[in-house]
Amino acid sequence: MTADRRELSDLGAAARGPQVEQHGIDPIPESERTSGPGEFGWIWSSAQFCFGTVVLGALPVSYGLGWWAACTAILAGVAVGTLMVLPLVRFGLRTGLNDPMASGAHFGVRGRALGNVITIAVAIGFFAISVWTGGTAVMVAAHEIIGTPVGRGPLALAMPAAAVAVVLVAALGHNALVRTYKATAVLGGLMLLFLVVVLAPGFEPGYGGGELALGSPGATWLLAATASAAAPLSYATFQGDYSRYMSGRRGDRPVLLWAGASMFLTCIAALLVGAYVTTFFPTDPLWLQGLTDAVPGWSVPVIVVFGLVGTLPQGGLCLYAAGLSVNSLFWRTSRATATLAVAVPSILALYLGAVVYDAMDSMSAFVSLLLTAVAPWAAVLTVGYLFHRGRYHPAELAPAVAPAGRYWYTRGLNPRAVAAFLTGAVLGVLWVNNPLYVGPLAELTAGVDLSLPVSFGAAALVHTALCLLWPEPAGAAGARFVPEAVLSPAEPPPPARPEPAPTPGAGPVRPR
Repeated sequence: MTADRRELSDLGAAARGPQVEQHGIDPIPESERTSGPGEFGWIWSSAQFCFGTVVLGALPVSYGLGWWAACTAILAGVAVGTLMVLPLVRFGLRTGLNDPMASGAHFGVRGRALGNVITIAVAIGFFAISVWTGGTAVMVAAHEIIGTPVGRGPLALAMPAAAVAVVLVAALGHNALVRTYKATAVLGGLMLLFLVVVLAPGFEPGYGGGELALGSPGATWLLAATASAAAPLSYATFQGDYSRYMSGRRGDRPVLLWAGASMFLTCIAALLVGAYVTTFFPTDPLWLQGLTDAVPGWSVPVIVVFGLVGTLPQGGLCLYAAGLSVNSLFWRTSRATATLAVAVPSILALYLGAVVYDAMDSMSAFVSLLLTAVAPWAAVLTVGYLFHRGRYHPAELAPAVAPAGRYWYTRGLNPRAVAAFLTGAVLGVLWVNNPLYVGPLAELTAGVDLSLPVSFGAAALVHTALCLLWPEPAGAAGARFVPEAVLSPAEPPPPARPEPAPTPGAGPVRPR
């Protein structure tokens, strides 16, 4: 009888339609962490197999590289980006929290706001890219079917349809997103294969490129590799949104294997198809219009429909992450409300980047500059994980203003982590070289963009040195490279204040 009632309850829930996720930034209980590592196969496939990611593969060709040079730049960039971002997937497993919340173990419970700001900025940028491609699909469809004009004006009218669909899916939350990923991943893979087959008769593997964006082949190749690394690195703050729903009892290895392999392979597939397609129209500023002009006329409706549907997984993934970060800054709101709130600046950024400014130039500058923030943040967490031996206390990561707990450090900030991050970020910005901005240090290296390796490496080295020379308080970590006896007791954490239990769907209650 109990089983029958449970089955009727499940059927009733299904009949009511998608349910809004009740969890916000609170840790996911072990009893509810039922997702498996293989879910990353669906997550990354759906996020990559859409025009919002495929269009990033257009950048190496639009920079003037030939086909084979673009391929090597994409392979190198994605490999480096995947290796940088992969270790961070363990934070969700160890804490049950999303990555910006978990970063408080290293940046301090106030310093974790840095991860929130980075997440919101990255999410808004990639939300804009995904909705831009979806809106372009609507505009092109109208042009092909009823002969309406194309351009920035029609694009501005077409994008709201894609934006509204993405916002609704993101507001529903984790379960709705995972269902969307599973529904679109296979469709996306088939669409990429379809593009390759349809365009194969006209493809020229000897395509030699055009005018180099930075003048020299080496500098332009490195710019393309850096842009390609942005594909996996852009998810640095997002992985915990899903690994926190996976049980850590089976160890890290299955999750690392699934997350790493699926991230690398899907990014490679998407970006290579993007470069392949762009060789047919390397100078067309409206990428999807160029694509529809290159393929046979009978295939245009299929491509346009996928352009709109493919907006949901990546755009939803980005907006969901941004909503969690806003929720952690404004605890009294629910996650769904925070998601709807952050949709407003996201849509504003979409119109500024795609309508007011040139979309391809905006995208190029964005992916270069975001790495100077994401890379040093990831470096600090990677080094910090080693020093903390992967041991965390999630209950003490929730308060953000109470002077209590082992992660309070100095007024809620860990000066070691903050100093390392700022060092890497500043050096990275000074070494950026893209068509819209050239850092002063790039001129010292003949225009070569070293922003990615410099920002990551400098942050990792500074954080390691500071943790060795100025050990963290004994309560915060048992350092791998420092004997327990020499851990600094100079700033012991104050006794913890009792905190009210957080309401599901919202963050901790602000202490009075």
